Amino acid sequence: MSSGTKKRTTVVSRRSALKGMAAGTGVVAASMAAPAFIRHLNAAEPIRVGIISPLTGAWTVYGKAHIAGFELAVDEINAAGGVLGRNIELVVGDSKTEPRIVVEQANRLIRQERVDFLAGTFSSAERNAAGPVVKAANKVLLYPTFYEGQEKEYYPGVCNKNIFMFGPEPTQQVWPHMEYMLNKFGKKLFMIGSDYAWPRVTNLVTKRKLDELGGQVVGEVYIPFGTPQYESVLRDIRGSGANIIFHSLTGSDTVNFRQQFAAAGMKDDFTFWTVDDEEVVTTGLGPDVSSGGYVSFDYFMSIKHPNNGPFLERFKKKFGQDALMNTVGVAMYNAAHMAAKAIEKAGEVSTDSLRDALGEITFDGAPQGPVQMRSRDHQIVVPSYLMKVRENWTSVNDMFEEVQSFEAVEPLDARCDLPL
Repeated sequence: MSSGTKKRTTVVSRRSALKGMAAGTGVVAASMAAPAFIRHLNAAEPIRVGIISPLTGAWTVYGKAHIAGFELAVDEINAAGGVLGRNIELVVGDSKTEPRIVVEQANRLIRQERVDFLAGTFSSAERNAAGPVVKAANKVLLYPTFYEGQEKEYYPGVCNKNIFMFGPEPTQQVWPHMEYMLNKFGKKLFMIGSDYAWPRVTNLVTKRKLDELGGQVVGEVYIPFGTPQYESVLRDIRGSGANIIFHSLTGSDTVNFRQQFAAAGMKDDFTFWTVDDEEVVTTGLGPDVSSGGYVSFDYFMSIKHPNNGPFLERFKKKFGQDALMNTVGVAMYNAAHMAAKAIEKAGEVSTDSLRDALGEITFDGAPQGPVQMRSRDHQIVVPSYLMKVRENWTSVNDMFEEVQSFEAVEPLDARCDLPL
């Protein structure tokens, strides 16, 4: 097994074992003449899922919640008897926050570990790296991250019938709150993001709604990963006449920029709206740097939906009282449960059956409330929340104040040849 890789296996439940014992010697005799696939089912071999998670590298800050969401769901599924009488086994690969490593891990998980399907990758760059692999191998990838929406230009990283999107895209994450933000704070935006597909395409989609509402982009910059200093960007922002800083930097870069933005005394001069800084990043920033900013996502730990409290209790019981969950971890949790429901619905484990059954699957137990996968473009329908970061917050419990929310936001159709 390569370094940075580990297997996570749950033994067959007592209930499954008792079922096998009750079948008696007749099953043994029958299995001798049975086809291989029937013998596999009788042996209750696990359903193997390959997880690609950023456990090291620039996005390690997100990695714990990313994988924890899937692990919690698998614990719940296996404790309830598994899927079609089979437990789920996880085989984990570390993306190391590098698209080339994603290609290596996806190929290893599919060709050497013989997983039934994949879940994970974090960034759009990682997903786009995995796209050709899952297309060539005909394996499903469950992608959890908030993302830029599907544009045909980026096929097979998107517009790919084998990839399902469990995180919100801009017409769900940004568009519902644009009118409020522009009316309250002004219509001039300065856009700053990391230099890759997610920020660039997110901003393109955001500008469509901005134009419709009479807004204006007065500055737009994209920053290479690992940039330590932002003096020139801060000067550009000061001279731009912007009302709102629209922020899509990621990982350590968002921490560096936000700290320098606050240290320059600019927090009171501009409204800060980020589509990246969820609980994990905001905790790392601290109240002095983060307070007063606005954040929009489909999930926050502090939302009041009745599903959320019990979900967080289960999560903290497994991972500790100080463990942090976020939108990506919740998407991984939802993806695991929805895949299990799809396999149960199909009655078998294969790429074609999983792909067909996932379309229109609803999961009522999602922490943010019921969510549904759309079959025509493999995009999920989720709620949308706009939050303001409180002054002098002390934990995730009092970090965010809800400004407005929408229960179930349908994204625009993917810009693909539909149906996928």
